[in-house]
Formats: sequence, structure tokens, C-alpha cells
Amino acid sequence: MSKFAAMADLQILRIDDAKALVRVGVPEPERATPQEVRISVTMALSDPPDFPAHDRIGATVDYDHIIGFIRGGLGEPAHLIETLADRVAGHCLSLSRRAVWVEVTVKKPSVLLGDGLVAVTIRREA
Repeated sequence: MSKFAAMADLQILRIDDAKALVRVGVPEPERATPQEVRISVTMALSDPPDFPAHDRIGATVDYDHIIGFIRGGLGEPAHLIETLADRVAGHCLSLSRRAVWVEVTVKKPSVLLGDGLVAVTIRREA
């Protein structure tokens, strides 16, 4: 089977720019006040079910478990947005035995003055 044929057998889930308020930053004063970050998740699941025959939440990953973690379960304050991305990735991979990989992007708009933002993307495999 070619690499491209294997990719056709994946179910890709996406969440784009979910908002979270977190204490993140290298200097302590920056971590003192929660800041908004935007988190995007792309997750690949193997062996997709035969939709719509399996039209039930158990046939996929419940997006609420990802959103809930982003909004309330990111853990203790972090120095780096890379740490937040890694926490989200680990959580996502723990949600399903069908997880193949997850890619998480964390954007932090408050770092740059004016236009722009700082972002990091990580990819983890199961």
C-alpha cells in the first residue's frame, strides 16, 4: 500500500482557534494575569467507521473533551506556549486508541505590539 493510499484511510478532525485564558510567559509578571491564547487541533484517527452506519459519538472523538480541556484543563501556569501545545497533544492522543497523530498550534496574540502574533505548532504521534 502506498503512503498516499494509507492517508486516504484516515479520519481528520479539526478544531480551529479555540479561546483559552491561561497564565503563560517567561517573566513572572507576564504569568501573573491570564492571557488569551488561541488553540487549534488537527487529529488523525485510523480505521474510520463506515459512516453513516455508525452515526454515533462513540464512533469518533467527542470534540467537547478537547474543548473542555483547552478551556479548563491546561494545568498549572507555563513559561512556554510549547508546553501548552504539548499538554493539549497528550490529552488528545489519550482520547482514542484510533489516534494516529495530532498537530496542535497555540497562538499568543498579546506578545507583539500592533499587528501579528506569536505561534508554535507541534506534532505528536501515538
